[in-house]
Amino acid sequence: MTISFASKILLPLALTLASGVAGAACVPVIGSVKLQPLASCNGLAPVGDVPFLGQCFSVQLSLLGFPVATGYAGPTSEPIIGATGVPTVMPAVIPVSASLPVPRQSIQTARSAVSLGSGANRTTLYSNDVIVAQLKIGEDGQPVPVAVTEQIMITGSDGKGAYSKVTGNLTVAGNSIGMSAPLTGRLCLP
Repeated sequence: MTISFASKILLPLALTLASGVAGAACVPVIGSVKLQPLASCNGLAPVGDVPFLGQCFSVQLSLLGFPVATGYAGPTSEPIIGATGVPTVMPAVIPVSASLPVPRQSIQTARSAVSLGSGANRTTLYSNDVIVAQLKIGEDGQPVPVAVTEQIMITGSDGKGAYSKVTGNLTVAGNSIGMSAPLTGRLCLP
């Protein structure tokens, strides 16, 4: 038995068997994600009830022990309410201080739809994502990300295939636009 066979077949099988015996089984996962800019968001179904804002991306998600997932993602403009109870919408910028409105961090929401598996085992998973970037001001006066992290929460599926009841969360450590970024997290089956 090769490692490739073991990681692609045995880990998902173990997750499925454990979930049938123990109620909810969660396994830690590691892998990588890479986003490639798309020409537009045209033709992409919204994920949930929030339309995409600006540029969308193709997604390639690789989790050790699972089939490669592909799909799309895009930034969204969703409401957020701060500690003062004053609502705003994403993207939001956190300034250095009230007297110095230079952006220190930015917060952006996004939605994703990725499909893994094939044939009757194919499942499309949907997620809500929050991206936080530490910024610096570039030579052209525009904010440039220095460090990026993304929190991804699986919010549902298309109800089909082997992974239709998967829940969980992933954390991307770094910028994944045009390059692979590492991720960690956990996936659970009820």
